[in-house]
Amino acid sequence: MVKNNILILLVFFLFLVKIFSITFTNFNLFGDEAQYWLWSKNLDLGYFSKPPFLAWVIRAYNEIFGDSFFALKIFPSLIYFLISWCVYNLFLSSGLNKKDALSGCLVFLFIPAVSFSSFLISTDLFLLLFWTLSLNELLKIIKEQNFLRFSFLGIFLGLAFLSKYAAVYFIICLFSLFLFDKNFRKVVINNFLGFCLSISLMLLIFLPNIIWNIENNWITLQHTSDNANFTNIDINLYRGLEFLITQLLMLGPFLVVGGILSLTNINNTQKTLLVFSLPIILIVFIEAIVVRANANWAAPALISLFVFFYIAISNTALKMINLVFNFSFCFIFFFLIGSSYPANIFNRISGLNEYAHKIYETTSKGYKKNIVVSDRLLFSSLNYELRDLNINFYMPHNEGGEITNHFKIVSPLNKNINENFTLIGSPLDINYLENEYKVLKINSPDQKFTKRKLDVYEVVFE
Repeated sequence: MVKNNILILLVFFLFLVKIFSITFTNFNLFGDEAQYWLWSKNLDLGYFSKPPFLAWVIRAYNEIFGDSFFALKIFPSLIYFLISWCVYNLFLSSGLNKKDALSGCLVFLFIPAVSFSSFLISTDLFLLLFWTLSLNELLKIIKEQNFLRFSFLGIFLGLAFLSKYAAVYFIICLFSLFLFDKNFRKVVINNFLGFCLSISLMLLIFLPNIIWNIENNWITLQHTSDNANFTNIDINLYRGLEFLITQLLMLGPFLVVGGILSLTNINNTQKTLLVFSLPIILIVFIEAIVVRANANWAAPALISLFVFFYIAISNTALKMINLVFNFSFCFIFFFLIGSSYPANIFNRISGLNEYAHKIYETTSKGYKKNIVVSDRLLFSSLNYELRDLNINFYMPHNEGGEITNHFKIVSPLNKNINENFTLIGSPLDINYLENEYKVLKINSPDQKFTKRKLDVYEVVFE
């Protein structure tokens, strides 16, 4: 296998490639990224679809480094360096020596899942960070129990829940381990108060978001149920197969194949790693077949699977092939970004800045101050791209109507408004307004970034 000093150089080289890509690309922020940035401007204990930790950290980060495209895009890579350090400690807790653990955490930085997600600001960043820390503490607790470790487990789990609600998978996996592992059951029974301490600390840290949800009628549960959407069942085995293939590619196919071929006797630690991955894969696989599922919904499972397969693999040639494949994927991916390659997969981040400024430039003077946007992602993107201008952004929402995103809570268009504004959406979106108005359709700039074309109007009050 490649020596660690060479791996470190390769990591440094790819980091420079990422910096190059971010500096020279013409691509823009994803709508979701702009949304998290916008959330950070109004700190709260919770948001419509996500808990608040990412928004809190972005706010602190922006106060220090600013909110330029470069600053925001380099942020995920910095977090992944922290995650890789956690993976290093997870390797140590799994029985590897320091040298092999360092190799493992460096190779982790090359897997396609990391290459892809290190370009995106997402709630997965801190979920993975605290998930890995939590799993590491659990492995330590299984071997030796003490008050401090139970405390750390609870703290890390609480922070994981504050990062993303998918942290509930950890509880599901923990329960699965209790059911299927006799030795772990003994640990739990003999240290019941210790685990009670962990759960108590977890709930205490997560409590502010629970209170926020109570005060906002549990709208997050509404969003989660909409995502699950089991009322619109559409059985499709192809979606499930596509999900599994995507997970294999995100880990690196040669790592998975090599790990499977190298399996002989699995020790207790490896069994634990499997229990903290396979239930998640199974749950999301079923959801992909029944309704739908995004590839990142099983992101925490990839941490355990990566460590499991890396420990299991013994074929040096396959390790090298896996490294070459993953390195090539990362290099090509960021080269395409740096060159602003016009591929369909990049459409969602192409032309947003140009669109935003064309909207502002072509809109009549009396309509620039207020812009009403009916689409959540475009609402976020326009807020970011026009952040240096004094513009009021609103989301159409009739009081008492269904809340489908956070901006209907914090930036609703009041039914009594009487100031002219620009509308991006449909006149039907504002038919609840009480004052008399006229609608004039104007030319809409190109919208390559979305399949849902939104018309542009100037709304004038009589």
